[in-house]
Amino acid sequence: MLALHGIAFALNCFALLYCLLSALVAATWHPLKPLQVAQQSVASILFGVRVFPLIMSAIITLALVVPSFQLLEPRSAVQRMGWTSLMLGGCALLLIAYASLRVISAQTRTTRVVTRWLEGALPLKANPDSTVTFQSRLGTPPLTLIGVWHPRVLVSESTIGLLSHNELRIALKHEFEHMKSHDNLKKLIFRLCPFPGMTELESAWAQASELAADDAAVSNQSDAVDLASALVKLSRLVPVEAAPVCAMGFVAGSLIQRISRLLAWDEAGKARRVRIRAWFVIPFAVAISLFVTIAYSPVLIITHSVTNWFVR
Repeated sequence: MLALHGIAFALNCFALLYCLLSALVAATWHPLKPLQVAQQSVASILFGVRVFPLIMSAIITLALVVPSFQLLEPRSAVQRMGWTSLMLGGCALLLIAYASLRVISAQTRTTRVVTRWLEGALPLKANPDSTVTFQSRLGTPPLTLIGVWHPRVLVSESTIGLLSHNELRIALKHEFEHMKSHDNLKKLIFRLCPFPGMTELESAWAQASELAADDAAVSNQSDAVDLASALVKLSRLVPVEAAPVCAMGFVAGSLIQRISRLLAWDEAGKARRVRIRAWFVIPFAVAISLFVTIAYSPVLIITHSVTNWFVR
């Protein structure tokens, strides 16, 4: 019985933490609009902010809440769980089940659509990496990165006929940058952490990821013009079936902003943008880890008191 009580206690705390942190993120993320930061860093920051509630809730629950319950919860008598604890536990289970269903549904639909789009598709011989680039039949999106675990770039026949060699080359390079960044996987992870009010944040990440792929694909003014031209041409094609959740279409985001940035491309300006590296957070993570390690016992006592006050 104590084990079940501990599981319910951990679920309750996880649900409370996740909802509180998600509400905080939804209310405060808007100021994160750095002007002189590289778009790759902006996309990484926005992704980190979006998944922060899920990751931090899991870390606190596993590293503090569960150990504090195991070490400090009285074992002399089995405590009855109140209605509040039962309701929170039920909400936590519903949240986990809903998130899991969103992930399964997105992955299932993506697999079904990708299988259909790949029927009759042939490797694109015009591209050196023909193992992941396919020419599809008519009726598919112009240019799309599809799949999560085994991503592929799908190019329609109309796209090949419409774009010049250089335009197709730079457009494919744009999609390969999405592949390198694992953007389809990131979109699937978003499905794992649902919360109201996060749509605008996810849209901002999607736009930043498109701008980051543009920046990474372009290395000179000629590439920038070719990529802008490809965007203009493909945006005029008749819309076809919408891409699934786990896909990155080439004609996406704010086209006006993307084309304007490309036509105003400046190598010196690109070089001046600050890139925030992932290892910048290592000193802060080490400092927090050392503090928690040194003061672990007092932190567990405080955690147990606080969680009991919230949950009971």
